[in-house]
Amino acid sequence: MAKKNDDFFVEKKAWSIVKDELFGCYFKPYVSKILHTHRPLVYVDCFAGKGKFEDGNDGSPLIALKIIDECLLNTTMQNAQIEATFIDLNYADDLQENLKSYPKARIISGKYENNINSILRKKDNCNVFLYIDPYGIKALQCSFFDDFAKGKFNTIELLINMNSFGFIREACHALGTTFDDKFLFDDLVEYEPTKMDASEKSIKELNEIAGGDYWQKIIEAYKKGEIDGYSAEAQFAEQYCLRLGKSYTYVLNMPLRIKRGQRPKYRLIHATNHRDGCLLMVDNIYNRWESLQEIQSGGQLALWSENFDNQITDENDIEEKTIEHFSQCINWTSLHDALAIFFMKHGPICSTGDVKKILKKFEKDGRIEILRNPKTTDQGRPAVFMSEGKGKTVSVRWIG
Repeated sequence: MAKKNDDFFVEKKAWSIVKDELFGCYFKPYVSKILHTHRPLVYVDCFAGKGKFEDGNDGSPLIALKIIDECLLNTTMQNAQIEATFIDLNYADDLQENLKSYPKARIISGKYENNINSILRKKDNCNVFLYIDPYGIKALQCSFFDDFAKGKFNTIELLINMNSFGFIREACHALGTTFDDKFLFDDLVEYEPTKMDASEKSIKELNEIAGGDYWQKIIEAYKKGEIDGYSAEAQFAEQYCLRLGKSYTYVLNMPLRIKRGQRPKYRLIHATNHRDGCLLMVDNIYNRWESLQEIQSGGQLALWSENFDNQITDENDIEEKTIEHFSQCINWTSLHDALAIFFMKHGPICSTGDVKKILKKFEKDGRIEILRNPKTTDQGRPAVFMSEGKGKTVSVRWIG
């Protein structure tokens, strides 16, 4: 077993801050919205840790519980039900102490793999949210994610923190090569790094994590010098999300970095079968990314905008991508369905509102038709809304 980093919970490092910021910025609007389904919410933090760092910073358990309390306080929904469960193998006692102000929180001492099925048993028709931020990559068996998707839940969402470069590093070891870019891992503090060797056992474990053997071709190309390590990681992340797509309709792949101009080093992956969850994630990740950019740049304006993937973006680029995507909608297509597919392809390069503004301009120019139901407002004026829900639908059709 890999050596644990006993100092991990002494101080909350940059990566943990970024991950928890992004989790919190999504979880709050998610809880507020999901309460309106009038179904119970089952929240599970699968690798909860201590709940609090020794420097006083909250971990994901306290962040989640504070958000749940705030949402319950502010909701107009009657008899809202939220069940919060926290799993940890090594620090259940510390977790119990740090969450003592939340007596209803359920704390389980043990492995996520051994407990998650019993937690989700008899949760039919509930909304399920799993926060999966593992200590290493071994616990990320893809078969578990497939099984979750088969549950009879009202909704299910997975937010997975994937150390994709950690996977590439160990995949290289398993296939007899190395990927030891020390600079890459300098600021990526791992609690329990996974260690693989050149053996059939390691290859089998990696196949189980990836949900297939597609990663082997990528590593072989890296060994031959046909691609570099960054391309290998990007190809693996793309293929991994396609694999998740066999069980989940909407999978967002979000590379993350903590310093401006730095290559992405981590992947935040959101998987769900519900398009509105996908679109909610897009808007909140994009909005939070803008805030992180401002922090990184010291408040100075940049000539060009960069997205979460370190790519230069501007209005023209987004408009070109919008044309390329929506010009394929030659038949009437739900706007929200089309938007979800757009962001699955490109990631959260902008907000959903930015794309809607472009589409309204195309509507004015006669390039796209937009069918709204109802067609008029209560005052009899032509409807101009661009959001679905609450008795409203929007469909689009490209006309050139």
